[in-house]
Amino acid sequence: MSSPTANQRDFYRVDCPVIISHCLVGDHAPAAKPAENFFPDNEHFNLLREMRRLDQDNSHLLHTLGEQDRGLGAYLGHINRKLDLLARHIASLTPELGRGSEQTISLSEGGLSFSCATPPALGSVLAIRMTLLPAYVGIAVYASVVKLVPERSGSTHVSVNFERLQDADRQIIARHVMQVQMAEQRKKGGRE
Repeated sequence: MSSPTANQRDFYRVDCPVIISHCLVGDHAPAAKPAENFFPDNEHFNLLREMRRLDQDNSHLLHTLGEQDRGLGAYLGHINRKLDLLARHIASLTPELGRGSEQTISLSEGGLSFSCATPPALGSVLAIRMTLLPAYVGIAVYASVVKLVPERSGSTHVSVNFERLQDADRQIIARHVMQVQMAEQRKKGGRE
């Protein structure tokens, strides 16, 4: 069997800004309780998350309709952007986002690493809620702590592997990683 961090090398990692919060769950992820239920103030977060999932589910339909009728596709695209703006505004007013810390994390489909003032125990399971910026896409996941590295600032760099990641959340992460990677490539291309 491979080490817990070995699978992290199988995924492309990107550094990206997020708003992140976490809480200790114990030594295993509960089977019947979603990770977002560990955060008492999750109503706005769940609304934004569901809006993003609906947006992703409907993107194929929007594309198909746009191919059949350009006017209708353009109109629906504009409505979609309006809803996006409303969702971002709601996100900016959401009190629970203020309770997380905004920081740059290292993210892959297998896990993430972040900075933490009070480190959890190695091997413990966390419920992690993060909002991927600048799109304000929210996900809540379980993750097990696989590595702790003290930082000069006094904080601890915590590396975690995702546990029982839902396909929808995996797709959101994969899409976000790809978008960050493409943005990095465009920046590199612009400098050359």
